[in-house]
Parts: sequence; C-alpha cells; structure tokens
Amino acid sequence: MKASNLRRLAAALLVALMLLPGCLDAEPAESGEGAEGDVTLTVWHSFAAESKEEVVFEASVADFMAAHPGVEVEVTGIPFAEADRQFMIAAQADEAPDLVRLSSDQLGRIGDVRVNGDPLLEDLRVHLTPAQRSAFDARALNAMRYDGALLGVPASQDCLSLLYNPILFDAAGVDHPSEDWTLDDLVNAADELTSGDVNGLAMPVKDAYWWFGFQAGHGGALFDANGTPTLDSNGSAEAMQWIIDLEQVHGVVQTGTQTESMKTQFLGAKAAMIVDGPWNWATYEAGRIPLGQTLLPTVAETGERVAPLVTYKGWSVSKQSPEKVWATELALHLSSMDVQRTFASQTYTLPTHVDLYEDAEIVESDVLSGFLDQLMVGTPAPTTRAMGMVYDPLVTAFENVYAGEMAASEALRLADEALEADLEAAA
Repeated sequence: MKASNLRRLAAALLVALMLLPGCLDAEPAESGEGAEGDVTLTVWHSFAAESKEEVVFEASVADFMAAHPGVEVEVTGIPFAEADRQFMIAAQADEAPDLVRLSSDQLGRIGDVRVNGDPLLEDLRVHLTPAQRSAFDARALNAMRYDGALLGVPASQDCLSLLYNPILFDAAGVDHPSEDWTLDDLVNAADELTSGDVNGLAMPVKDAYWWFGFQAGHGGALFDANGTPTLDSNGSAEAMQWIIDLEQVHGVVQTGTQTESMKTQFLGAKAAMIVDGPWNWATYEAGRIPLGQTLLPTVAETGERVAPLVTYKGWSVSKQSPEKVWATELALHLSSMDVQRTFASQTYTLPTHVDLYEDAEIVESDVLSGFLDQLMVGTPAPTTRAMGMVYDPLVTAFENVYAGEMAASEALRLADEALEADLEAAA
C-alpha cells in the first residue's frame, strides 16, 4: 500500500476513534470549551450552612482548583428543599449555575421542564465513558436518569433505619433490637420502654416519608410497573393505620411528634428508639447519646422487611452552561471515590461508588456498614414527575386519618385520585 494511502487510512481511523461515545468529552479539551485557562464555574450546593458536609464540600472544591490552576469555582449555598425551584427560576432568566446539587426526586420535577424548547439539564451520557459510569452503583446511576437521559452524577444515597439507645434498653431489662425483629417485637419492646417521660419510640406518624417503607413491607407500592399511582394498593392502608396507632392506640410515640421534636426527644434520652437516617448520626454522637443501629423489622403477615425509600443526590450540569466539559469534570471530582470516602468518614454520608462498598474503612464502621445493609433492602425512589408530586395528596390523607375523619383506605383512594388529576393537569 502506498504511503499516501496509509496516511489517509490512519487519519480516517483517528477520526473514527474520536467519534466513539465518551471519547470527545472524557477529558477537558486542550483548546476551546473546557480548556484550562480563563474558566469560571458557578456551583450551587445545598449542604447546611456551617455543617461538616459544607466543610468537606468546600475543601473538595479547593482541591479541584489546586489541581487545575486556571479554573475558578464560585460556590453558593441554597436551601435543599428549594434547590429545584430556585434552579428552574434561574434557568428561566438564563442565569442558571454551571453545576447544581439535586436529589433524584428533584430531577423528576425538572425533567420535563423546557426553556425555549430546551431541557434545563445536560444529558451526561456523551460526557461520561462506560468505565466512568460503571464505577457507580447501578441503582444510584439509574436514579440520575430521566426519560433515558443521564441528568446527574450520583454522589450519595440515604434511607431511614432503626436507631436505639442501649442504656435505656439495659436499664429496662429489654433485649436490644435485632434484624430478626418483627413489627410486633418493635411494638412490644416500645411498650416496655415507655414509662414516665420516656417513650419507647420517636417517629413522626403523619409524615409520608416515614410511611413509604412500612407501605412496602405490608405489600403496597406507590406506583405500578408503568408508573401509574397506586397509593391505595393492597397493604397501604394497613401500613398507614399501623403507624398512626403507634401514637393513638399503643401510646409508645409521644403525641404530636414531628421531625425536629423526635430528634430532641432522642437527644434528651426521652426516646429509646428512633427511625432516622445517617444524616443525624453525627448530631446524636455530638450529644453523647449512646447509639445502636439495626435493620428495620419485618412484617409477619407478609414476610417482607420494612423497605425504606432510598433517595439519591448528585451533581447536575446546566444545559445553559458555557463550560459543560469542565462542569462535568468537577461533578466527577465531587462524586469521586476519594471525595466520597472523605464524606463517609467525616459526615456518615453513604457512598455510591461501588468500590467503597468493600473499602476497609467503611466495612469496619458499624454505622456506615449498617446503613449500607439497610440500603440494600430498601426501595429505590423512582425518578419521575409523579414521585416529585406525591407528597401533597398524602399530607391530606394522613391528616384525615389522624383526625379520625376518614378510614385509611378511603383517604388513600382519594389521594391516589388527586395525584392522578395533578399529573394530568401538569401534562
């Protein structure tokens, strides 16, 4: 073959290789968009102000800038509950940040929104190589997808579990909770531990987020395989009534307990058990509360374990960003194994990097390994518009049942109809 033909063949092969998925955007370019030089990235995070999480995040950003001297990162903190709404407002005004921290259910609320016909978030499938994607737990990566598009890099995950104060158990002569417990064991132990100003359990009985796992354990589901709401599915009403009965019938939960008051009760050793997540572990630890953790119980009638909702948080790149490649690089850094390990060790944030599941530091931590065990039997939250809208009708349902104005089955039937109507109106 002539030398000229060989050169043409080599050039064609080079072009073909560059066009393979992920090759163009796997690393920042040497020139043009993503070139290190005069780059400024704006990032919105939703970590609580002055929290350990914010400290670790800011240190991770500083490490990124040190490794890339030509890149400046400007960070802004926003309330977690407002992140999706504030981002949508900013995008409407063409003022969206390059990178934003969002949860999987927030992605569900944003996924269908368009500005001038364009989605608000970049589809990261063209930016991440197969190897980069495979580094993450498949469930976590899937939670960052909406209608096929990959709208974020999963950085963390969490769920509820059963925490307890072993000193209160020992003082009452009650065996510590174990993964072999049924719901009946939980109620019986809580009853024995309820005495004077101490309650056996602290949990917000009217909060739907706490109900989700018990619904799954009773055999119910929020949605069917097609994503159609099934809030009144078999077992759902039984789960709702069981939770409310903890306060109104068994008297093991203090009347009117909310998410903040339950923490106060547990911190003050006024509750022997609490259904809570890893995000509050450091608070209890700082309060010098002795802590134990185990899997939530099984439901004897179904043989199924209470399967709390598993939610995910990650980093999303704005479609409007002029620096999508660098924004993606920062998202990957903030979701990297090293950063996730630091978050886990310093803040009990649960990782999504599969290699960290076998990391010695995490395996040897009773807290992290215990919550990871709970995650593995949890129910991944669907990343859909319906999931983002499910809470409002359930608030009404719980209030009606709690007040004795409606049976749980009827309240959930009406909630299901209300959610379907909301979805039709939003279509």
